[in-house]
Amino acid sequence: MRILITVLALFITSITFAQGINWMSLDDATKASNANPEKPILFNIYTNWCGYCKKLDKETFVDPAVVKYVNENYIPVKFNAETKEMVSFLGINFTYIAGAKANYLAYVMTNGRLSYPATVILDNKGNTDKIILGYRSAENFTSDIKI
Repeated sequence: MRILITVLALFITSITFAQGINWMSLDDATKASNANPEKPILFNIYTNWCGYCKKLDKETFVDPAVVKYVNENYIPVKFNAETKEMVSFLGINFTYIAGAKANYLAYVMTNGRLSYPATVILDNKGNTDKIILGYRSAENFTSDIKI
């Protein structure tokens, strides 16, 4: 009986923790944007070394209210600003800029203000509606991303 309860508890816990923001690849986001042109795109631009990026992942992006709001209202994309390979988004190719130590997509998204983390909200044509630089608590993040 104890084994059954333990297994059930682990199963329920794994389901609870598995729910999060449905981050998409650039290709999937392009397809989703073409299929849902009215839905804005939310870009989380991060780097592997950024402490506040990790804090955003660990605290803000797991908050149930943030998860629900982002998944319902946006096409969410997570993008490493230091990606060195060429990437394509909305039909445009972007390459790495060695001098900036960033992919040109991150540079364009932030209007040249390479600060991490950065949250950028775009329409389906790639026009920037809002840029939010830096860490936000769950409560502040949800109010800041409303457009």
